[in-house]
Amino acid sequence: MGLIRSVSGIRGLVGKDLNNVNVAHFASIFADFIGKGTVIGGRDTRKSGEILSDIFLKSLNFKGIDTIFCGIVPTPTILFLVRKLNLAGGFIITASHNPKEYNGIKFVSSSGRFLNKKDYITFLNYEQNPLPFKENYKKNICDLNLYKKHIKAVLSIPFINKSKIKKRKLRVVFDGGSGAGSIIIPELLENLGVKLHTINTNTDGKFKRNLEPVPENLKGLVKEVKNRKADIGFATDGDGDRIAIVTPQRGAVSEEYTITISGLYALSKLKTKKIVINQSTSAMLEILSKKNNFKVLRAPVGEANVVDSILLNRAPIGGEGNGGVILPKLNLTRDALVAITLILGYLSETKQDIDEIIDQLPKLYMVKKKYDINSSAALDRIENEFKGIPFDNSDGLRYIFEDGFLHIRRSGTEPLIRVICEFTTQEKTNEIVKRVEGLL
Repeated sequence: MGLIRSVSGIRGLVGKDLNNVNVAHFASIFADFIGKGTVIGGRDTRKSGEILSDIFLKSLNFKGIDTIFCGIVPTPTILFLVRKLNLAGGFIITASHNPKEYNGIKFVSSSGRFLNKKDYITFLNYEQNPLPFKENYKKNICDLNLYKKHIKAVLSIPFINKSKIKKRKLRVVFDGGSGAGSIIIPELLENLGVKLHTINTNTDGKFKRNLEPVPENLKGLVKEVKNRKADIGFATDGDGDRIAIVTPQRGAVSEEYTITISGLYALSKLKTKKIVINQSTSAMLEILSKKNNFKVLRAPVGEANVVDSILLNRAPIGGEGNGGVILPKLNLTRDALVAITLILGYLSETKQDIDEIIDQLPKLYMVKKKYDINSSAALDRIENEFKGIPFDNSDGLRYIFEDGFLHIRRSGTEPLIRVICEFTTQEKTNEIVKRVEGLL
């Protein structure tokens, strides 16, 4: 597959695509991009992370950049700390939900968000035109307790009633996936006063489940929630920015419920009634908006696009259907700590259980598929097939039916076509997907 490069960073197979030489190379480019000031960094739990982060830090110091290293922390913690401490930038050594043999580097600008398109162009320019070397060596400071500032900020979200959460005495099982959230999220949950049991919170780089928090990977969490008669289970991915939910009755549910439940609760508390989701996210919030008096805005797929739309529209919350929730006043990225706190806030204030809450949400049926094809001819056939149906072409083709939607788009990182289809009946969803497959 080779080294994958995008606005948020790079990733690849350790030792093959990602090695000590190109890690130092990208650190040097990032140092030129930053120019001066202090950069903060962290890593996930992969075994390669310790050595790769050391190379990255020393390469920044060599190019005249002061550094602070936080050790194992979630990706959103680093983005939060860049803004909180008014730093020049940040980095995270992580490959998120990719298999353990992968690793990568995510780059954060001084605004506390991943590089936007303009930043990325500047970054690439320094790769072609590096700055002259100056003998101005700097040093690294290691502070393994800075993550506590992130917990404090989440606990201080103005509309969250911590005392109500504590009073509810919820029984929670947390599955850290042996990833970067394994230290900080249990500490957050203990501060919220829940009766906590954890699984897969080791940080030694030995992964006991696949890192993607999708239902097929959460059988262990489903079992623990049932055995312990827990009220809810939470699972996160490798770098701690996304959350999936497990319920006592349903087991592992779609990640689409994370932004739906979090968003519904936050919008009931916030003065500005706007939420941004991406084009592939479930229509549950749009259906709910009609009786709850809030506005749903859609952005092209990709966290950077969602953040751009949040800032442009001054929306107080946003997110994606992959379990990511963005509360921009606190963090300009998907933040698992925020998502968990909002969901527990909803549970504590409604005094309902999680299955009852889901029962009250719109009943929709979504299918997500990807196809190893990327031809214009296939997309042309699809356009002809659905001619006359209203569509949005800001990110591939998104057809809007009275009872659902069909979204077809080229993958930004692989030679694939992604198909997301959601309707009010399983039969209609399956029928539309079958029609698309025939055209592909």
